[in-house]
Amino acid sequence: MQPTKDEAPEWWNTLGLLGNNPTEPGITMNMILPEQTDLFQDTSRWPRRPYCTDDLESGLRIRSLKQALTKCYIQANPPHLRVWSLYDIDRPGGGLAWEDANLPHPSWATVNKANGHAHLAYGLTAPVLTSSMEARQAPLRYLNAVEAAFRAKLGGDDGFSGLITKNPAHPLWWTLRGPQLAYELGELAEWVDLDRFKARQGVKVAEVGLGRNVTVFDFVRLWAYKKVRDYKHQQGGFVHWQKAVYDRCMARNADFMYPMDHREAYHIARSVAKWTWNQYTGDSKDLSDIQRKRRTGSISQSTAAMLRSLNHD
Repeated sequence: MQPTKDEAPEWWNTLGLLGNNPTEPGITMNMILPEQTDLFQDTSRWPRRPYCTDDLESGLRIRSLKQALTKCYIQANPPHLRVWSLYDIDRPGGGLAWEDANLPHPSWATVNKANGHAHLAYGLTAPVLTSSMEARQAPLRYLNAVEAAFRAKLGGDDGFSGLITKNPAHPLWWTLRGPQLAYELGELAEWVDLDRFKARQGVKVAEVGLGRNVTVFDFVRLWAYKKVRDYKHQQGGFVHWQKAVYDRCMARNADFMYPMDHREAYHIARSVAKWTWNQYTGDSKDLSDIQRKRRTGSISQSTAAMLRSLNHD
């Protein structure tokens, strides 16, 4: 829903989204940017049963996508997959923060009508796994650097988890749609300087956004390599191992100023527990093979199958 001249608050005029003639109706984002594909035309880009709510203080509910689209807030990404890169801009004019920062048009921006604060979303042509031992870690670390750089340029909220966003299909918000539904990561990276955001040997990544996934994943998997053999000789060892890995993930997640949603930590724990139990024997040769495969990308074909199935868990 777009505002008229009479409806729009004072901050909206500062965006240049309304004409100077007070008798003109408000112009829409689609008059500024070319028409794009319906955001929900490809439902595979959205969780089948997302979290959603009309009131964040009353808590979240899991509903079908059809039901969730009637709610003010919706989960855009599965907890183990990044399809949309989301940013929270807590200031008036947030809907055009990308323009002030000299960044590309977002796929959409949802703007609070009362104060002009906004969520910006950039679709990814190739979704990135955020919790899998099977997948190469390079895409996750690359995406983390891109998101950190975008968040810095946009002046986005570091505490925004990205689990829940303003529903772009709901009339409570003004939804501004960009001309491009999704971007290659390389396209987005061209708009920012990644040097100070890249993860380097011996240098910790910032523990916000996807940096938390990287931190927990590295912390828990290195611990798991050393401990998994102790559980393989116990009766009911895998059940105890799963709990131990989960507890380790939850403990590390609790150390963050802004912890991940518990389901994100759960999926990291499940991936690490299953992979180390089935694939890692405790032999130092295993670690060399892991490092070699991550460098060359020669991980098993199950990664592709996992990507297809993740949205149906």
